[in-house]
Amino acid sequence: MRRLILVMTVLCVVTLYVLAVATGNTSVLSQYFWFAFGFASLLVLTLVLMAGSYWWKLLQSRHRHEFGSKIAMRLATMFTLVAVLPGLFLFGVSAQFISHSIHSWFGNDTEEALNRSISLSKSALDYELDNSVRRAANIQIALIAANSLEEPLLPVLESNDKNKQFSQLNIRNLSNNQLVAEYNPQHLPTPELNDNLIQNLHTTGSVHEIENINNILYAQGWLILPGRTHDNALFFRQPIPAKVAQDATLIEAARAKYGELSFTKKSLQTFFLATLLMATLLAIVLALLVALLFARQFVAPILSLADGARAVAKGDLDIQQTIYRNDELGQLTSLFNHMTVQLRHSREQQEAARHYLEHILNSLTTGVVTLNQEKCLITFNQMAENILGQNLNPILGQNINQLSEQDPQVAMLADVFQQILVTENQNKPAQITYNHKDETLILLGKATPLPEDSGGGIVLVFDDVTALVSAQKEAAWGEVAQRLAHEIRNPLTPIQLSAERLAWKLHDKLNEADAQILNRATNTIIRQVAAMKDMVETFRNYSRAPALKFTNLDLNELIREVLVLYESSNCTFAVNLSKIVMNVNADSGALRQVIHNLLKNAVEAATADFSPEVSILTELNNEHILFYVSNNGKTFSQEMLLHAFDPYVTDKPGGTGLGLPVVKKIIEEHGGRIQISNQKNGLACVKITLPLQVNRNAKQ
Repeated sequence: MRRLILVMTVLCVVTLYVLAVATGNTSVLSQYFWFAFGFASLLVLTLVLMAGSYWWKLLQSRHRHEFGSKIAMRLATMFTLVAVLPGLFLFGVSAQFISHSIHSWFGNDTEEALNRSISLSKSALDYELDNSVRRAANIQIALIAANSLEEPLLPVLESNDKNKQFSQLNIRNLSNNQLVAEYNPQHLPTPELNDNLIQNLHTTGSVHEIENINNILYAQGWLILPGRTHDNALFFRQPIPAKVAQDATLIEAARAKYGELSFTKKSLQTFFLATLLMATLLAIVLALLVALLFARQFVAPILSLADGARAVAKGDLDIQQTIYRNDELGQLTSLFNHMTVQLRHSREQQEAARHYLEHILNSLTTGVVTLNQEKCLITFNQMAENILGQNLNPILGQNINQLSEQDPQVAMLADVFQQILVTENQNKPAQITYNHKDETLILLGKATPLPEDSGGGIVLVFDDVTALVSAQKEAAWGEVAQRLAHEIRNPLTPIQLSAERLAWKLHDKLNEADAQILNRATNTIIRQVAAMKDMVETFRNYSRAPALKFTNLDLNELIREVLVLYESSNCTFAVNLSKIVMNVNADSGALRQVIHNLLKNAVEAATADFSPEVSILTELNNEHILFYVSNNGKTFSQEMLLHAFDPYVTDKPGGTGLGLPVVKKIIEEHGGRIQISNQKNGLACVKITLPLQVNRNAKQ
């Protein structure tokens, strides 16, 4: 934009110069004045369009309520008035001055003075011309005398050289126009002698005039020289004195110029006014455009600061404004840059403090969730997501009271948070049962209000105490089982011995019928005592863990060994064991018991289907072995999904409810984990996760 305005300024100056030259040179007015005027008009139109375009942009910006448009419009209006009003005033005054000056140039006094100067100059020239004629008449007389005596004429002409009176003298024969004699030391051009001139000589006897030769005025003429046979003519040429000639020339030139200007008086006034108008328009429009540009440049730093302020409001504190000026606006820009640096440092300190706090929260083994005063979730740590098993980012910023209206998983979260909120004014934490993905967790949570000076809100702290509660429950059941085993085992042996003794003492003392009754009764007692001994043994195994002997073994090979026991089963086995050797550090007997228990339960459940099938799968997941046992037929009930690993919980007729608890105990002693679930394809699935010790290059 600046370069364009600079180019337009140069073009305007050149055009105005051409117009001024054209206006002051009347001889070439018609050649290029109107061309220059048309080009100037085109420049004015271009500048007007540029200024109009800028005004239109200002109006559009103000219509869109853009920041800075009002002050830009106000400055543009002010600068426009400053540029236009003085220009119009000067144009009016100058136009009146030009009109008055032109009228004064062509007044009656000027014309009369020029006419009198011309008359005076003509009188002076006539005086010099008469003097030259008188001097030539003396030579004429001498030539007539010499001609009558038939003497040579040239010496008479050359005698003039002594007096230095004439620059050129010659004698012509009027009959044949032949040169008779000539004196011409300056080699001036020979004059023409035509018939009209000869006739005038015969009539008047002399012809004389003023001639301009090479910008020098000469008094010249012809005088007749009568003879006996023919007439001759004397030509004389004498220079006018330089002072008289110069004054006459200047006066004549002034009169010619005045006549020319008088002839073009109205045109000259039109040209002057047109030039003045064009100069005024160019100056006004150019000044207007420069003023608009200046207004734009004046507002530009303010708009830049506004953009920077908006960027800071959006959180961009890295923005730095360039300082182009060394005035108050430059100082304001410098202060803005200093402010952004301070804000950035403050934010970095806050971010460091926040990251430090997040690091502390993420290092906690408990879940931490913070709510604002409107009960909206604002922060949480990673352990909170790990315990709850859900991504909390989708509900960030939402009110927990409205989460119950969403999908069931989110609704369960809302229920957990609301149960913890109840403890806000209590000293005792709440124990909450949380069901997630067919797994029941026991959470212990407490709500604590935040101080009002820090913004208020509530902190929810909770922990997964499922393992602790399970351990406490197992310890309690173990103690109960140990006492029951002790109390039941003591009378079983005497009962068995008494039954056997009774049968031995009475078998030969009773008749056959009574003896059979006695045998059946004692056998029943003995069998039931044996069954109770087995149950007592199971109690003892649950209550006290036998010492495990850990060795490095292949889980896949152990599964194959146990599967041999089920070859005669009417159930179909789909076995998909990993090709990688599954090395685990485990007790062979305990792990064999686990596999046998799981396969036995799966086969029994699969028989509920017409085509019983059991699927066995092993695979690797990072540094863990995944062992799946799935079956069709009967699946887990909802009660079993929640309490399958609690002692004495079973859905099988005649089951003790200790199989899965024992399996869980063995798996946990091996550092693993067991889960049960119902798959979408209608299969019941048991999943065991064990730590891996594997050589991945080994192949089966």
